[in-house]
Amino acid sequence: MRRFVSLLLTVFILLLPVGTWGEGEPVEVSASAWCLSLPGRAEPLLDKKGTEPMSVAGLRKLPAVLTLCRAFDSGLIAESTGMQVSPHAASISGPTAFLESGERIEAGELLKAAVMISAGDAIVTLGENAFGSESVFLNNIQVTLKELGIDRTLTDCLGTGVAFSALDLCTLGAAAAKSQHFCRWAGQYMEHIVHSGGRETELVNANRMIRSYSGCFGLMTGSQKEEGYTGVFAVKRNDVVYVAAVIGAKSSEDRFAAAGSLFDYAFATFQPVRLTGAGEVAAPDWPVLSGDRATVDLVAHEDASLLLNKSAGKVDRRLDVEDPLTAPLYADVTVGSAVFTLGGEEVFAVALYPAADVASHSLVDLLRRVGRSYLRTGG
Repeated sequence: MRRFVSLLLTVFILLLPVGTWGEGEPVEVSASAWCLSLPGRAEPLLDKKGTEPMSVAGLRKLPAVLTLCRAFDSGLIAESTGMQVSPHAASISGPTAFLESGERIEAGELLKAAVMISAGDAIVTLGENAFGSESVFLNNIQVTLKELGIDRTLTDCLGTGVAFSALDLCTLGAAAAKSQHFCRWAGQYMEHIVHSGGRETELVNANRMIRSYSGCFGLMTGSQKEEGYTGVFAVKRNDVVYVAAVIGAKSSEDRFAAAGSLFDYAFATFQPVRLTGAGEVAAPDWPVLSGDRATVDLVAHEDASLLLNKSAGKVDRRLDVEDPLTAPLYADVTVGSAVFTLGGEEVFAVALYPAADVASHSLVDLLRRVGRSYLRTGG
């Protein structure tokens, strides 16, 4: 009998003939490089120069912001923690939260500025205080990149001079899309932070797609005169998340139009098909021999869906389970699987488990229980 490991997560398996688009690209995108991806899938759905490292303007700060957000998510940094701004942090140029050297400010206020406007002074202040020094913060950023399989070396925590590919940005974006604290502020258009003396700084998110494109909840944009306009964006509809990265657009409008075209293509081309839900009964009243019950429900321990090309056919299901099962059965041990096929080909399998333990009532087990009882009572 085949055994499958439960993923304990929603699984999206993409079924489409990648690389068979025919001549030309299926969408019009005006940018130096771009990538459309489905988080959890190694290969991009579409890309142009997707693996070529390029200058990405302000998105070079994305690894640092992601590392900080993960630290908030894990509880390493508390939003109420007071942090002191160093002279070095206060001197950081570029997008800024207008922090002053020596002021104390809560970590949660700094995170707003780090995510919403990529404020370098806020990023450095968080890193210095939470990790003890900028060098230790930098080491943690490198760990983040390594965990994501991104082979880039940073010289400082703000990524000065580093080049990322569009696929790198999609990988970082997919990780950011899973961060509670990143998504909390990436989806806000306007906010403000309160400094220790009561002074306020207004924050305006440059990502207009969070207000103009349905389902967009982030993630980060950047621009420089020489490097053009960049952005990594995430959209969620019908429980499906797509991430798109755009590098080197000629204008802000071109950047957003490029990302919108990629998302439009994704939603027009693919559709989710739900297979199972965690705890859902896949096979009711399955027969059991030699058990303390005659039947047991078989359930899945995971959520699973397929993402199909809309031109694909119907998904069928068969059960790969012994009929009948033989006790003893245990709720945490798989007894088989639900196998899903498309056009007669197996495309996915979900492990099935008994909904409850089933004790054995075979003669041997009965004699064992009588023997154990005898020994406990001393004969």
